Amino acid sequence: MKIATLGPEGTFSHEAVLKYSNDAEILFNGTIMGIFESVAGGKAKLGIVPIENSVAGTVGQTLDCLVKFGIKIRDEMILPIRHHLAGFGNANDIRNIRTLYVHPQTYEQCELFVKRFLPKAEIIETSSNGKSAEIVAKSKDKASASIIPKTATSIYGLRMIKKDVQDSRFNVTRFFAVGNSNNKKTGYDRTSIAVYPQIDKPGLLYNMLGEFAKRKINLTKIESRPSKGKLGDYIFYIDFQGHKSEKHVNESLKVIEGSFFVNVLGSYPRKY
Repeated sequence: MKIATLGPEGTFSHEAVLKYSNDAEILFNGTIMGIFESVAGGKAKLGIVPIENSVAGTVGQTLDCLVKFGIKIRDEMILPIRHHLAGFGNANDIRNIRTLYVHPQTYEQCELFVKRFLPKAEIIETSSNGKSAEIVAKSKDKASASIIPKTATSIYGLRMIKKDVQDSRFNVTRFFAVGNSNNKKTGYDRTSIAVYPQIDKPGLLYNMLGEFAKRKINLTKIESRPSKGKLGDYIFYIDFQGHKSEKHVNESLKVIEGSFFVNVLGSYPRKY
């Protein structure tokens, strides 16, 4: 099976694919949109994309692409995020590091560590964790280092200088597996929807949420993103427990459709 994900090799997305299927043929893409295009165009059967990190929050591009492409969420995965400081050759002294290559989200998740142990290092942002590792490996500079996943250290032949430099030990990322088909009910499911108001009036969101509450449907996430239209126009993204085929879920969605455009992004087995 061919699976598209963010590249290059050595990213957490790469680790997520290996966790999902250890014999998949991996198609690396430079962008999240590229992953969705690969699945929509039949180049890959599935795509593995990050949806949210427990420290950095939601990946907006993934939400936007779910709505744009109409591709369904097939599965979710929870990947513990462990960042490691790595360098070239026999580099092993953190005090010798003068340049740090790091992806912006990785820096955000390791900022306290960097400020404490590498206060004088020049911080150079990269496009991915894999690229951070690749730059240090090619430079062969023992005064350069990167903060990367364990997978990247072995792929690019870097030496681990310090393990587990993430600021939070509860750092995890939730990934979606997306494809062109729907899932059947398993009895332990989650449904994700995008809703866009057809009208604007006081209490609209309150009334919508009330439809879930009346049927004892447990919401696990709700947030808004700009519709990319006029200022103040938003799409609401909601996750809740249950499968879209269940009677009480289906009833809620039908009532909500009276005031909102509803896009069911997928019902899938839940992992928490």
